[in-house]
Amino acid sequence: MKKAYLPAAVVILIAAGFLGLFFGLSPLVEGQVQRGIQNIGISGDGISTQAAVDRVEFSPLSRTLTLYGLRLRGETPQGPLAYEVAEVSLRIPLRMLLAYTPLRSMVLKDVGMMPVAENIVVRNLALRTPEARGSVQREEIDELRSQSELVARFLDGAPIDALAATYLMSADKAHSFFLSVSIPGKEGLAQLTIKESLIKGWDGASVEHMRIDDMQSRLDGHESMRMASFEANGLTLPELGLLHRLMDAAAMSENDMDAAVKALGPIVEEILAADPPLVRQVRASGMTFAVENGSVTVGSVGFDWLSNSPRHTTSFIRDLAASKSLLEDASGLAMPALKANMTFESLGLSTASHKKTMSIKAEGLADVDCSFTLYDAGIISTSEQALLMQSFSDLHLAVKDHGALAWVGLNLSHDGRAAATALHQTLDKGLDLAPTPQNNAIRQALLTFVQRPGQLEAASAKGQRIGILQILAALNDPGALFTCTAVAGQKTLEEQINTLAAQTAKTSAPAEAAGK
Repeated sequence: MKKAYLPAAVVILIAAGFLGLFFGLSPLVEGQVQRGIQNIGISGDGISTQAAVDRVEFSPLSRTLTLYGLRLRGETPQGPLAYEVAEVSLRIPLRMLLAYTPLRSMVLKDVGMMPVAENIVVRNLALRTPEARGSVQREEIDELRSQSELVARFLDGAPIDALAATYLMSADKAHSFFLSVSIPGKEGLAQLTIKESLIKGWDGASVEHMRIDDMQSRLDGHESMRMASFEANGLTLPELGLLHRLMDAAAMSENDMDAAVKALGPIVEEILAADPPLVRQVRASGMTFAVENGSVTVGSVGFDWLSNSPRHTTSFIRDLAASKSLLEDASGLAMPALKANMTFESLGLSTASHKKTMSIKAEGLADVDCSFTLYDAGIISTSEQALLMQSFSDLHLAVKDHGALAWVGLNLSHDGRAAATALHQTLDKGLDLAPTPQNNAIRQALLTFVQRPGQLEAASAKGQRIGILQILAALNDPGALFTCTAVAGQKTLEEQINTLAAQTAKTSAPAEAAGK
């Protein structure tokens, strides 16, 4: 009879031991989490931090870990620093749970990146630095992964640099809600709010996609900018050592701005030269900028980093718009509403030269296309010296008039002949150029363009490098550096001004009647 009860007793003992171990995990997990948190910090010159948590609760049945009053506080050369989180809840994956037990070495051996938490919810994060205050109402992460070596350091209570740790972690998706940042300044309190942000494909130093929705900035309570959406693809953080050097150089600005600028230059250049680049693509849409007496809107802007070797980037601004009344109030001149599109391109030709291309198309005003090769000024002590040492070559500028000169004339007189004559005489007398065939050709091209606006082109000799000082020295002899040609338009400037004057009279009459 005794033998019949032996197996049952063994089972009961094993089950009791397992349950004891299982429920004994709570103090084991909670203790290791508290110890690990206390050893998280931020490294850097003159930075000292201390992390802590008020309470840790772990439920073995649901594998749910909840942290209350998580905080990191410290001192930087600029002043105190503090991160505080009211509550963090998450679920510990089974493999990670075993890492809290004596099986740790076996569980973490040669694992690499492993899930360490899932269904993460962060509530009420607050940030305070000497320069700013920030908050995040809620953040959700589907699954957080970490290199096993970082897991081991955390559970062993070894020191962990929070910045370095981000390079050893990953997540498929991180979703944040209701973010805000406040920065006091000389012009008042600047505030930035974001309704929602999303990060996808975070893997160490890289992020596949980032999106921000409904961003708004205010200055002293007045809205200064609103953006419907912002997206970035193919982000890559700088190498960790470079990032620390960047932070240290930026900290120098508190005591010596000139030294900080000199130190930052080479670091920024090294970061920009890295492959892959900081960001492959940026898009923003639905922007409104508050200005005095109104607002300026932009439909969309974009930036693409196409390659590093050679460095090749493009960017655009689409549907830039400002009302007629806003422009007239700001300038005191008669002007049309602004509707414009712009494109820009930069292509590296060597380590010290870049081909720049620009196109601006303003509806009802003009199309401007420009290209040139720009040469770096080198390491110069001041921005003023850099400007004087700047040089370019292979300039080509084309301006196609669609009414810009007629608006200039209209502000002189609504009488087309009087306005056109005044413009022609002013230009003719103002062109005090050396009597050379090249300068005469420039004079005739400019006078033709003013008399019958069409297309004007200017160019420099191919391969001729021109500096700012050369331009200043050749103000009365531009033909030594440039050529200029013009193609006359179909209508004279006088005709265009008269037509425009008639149109503005028709549109202003109803407005004046309504005002009475």
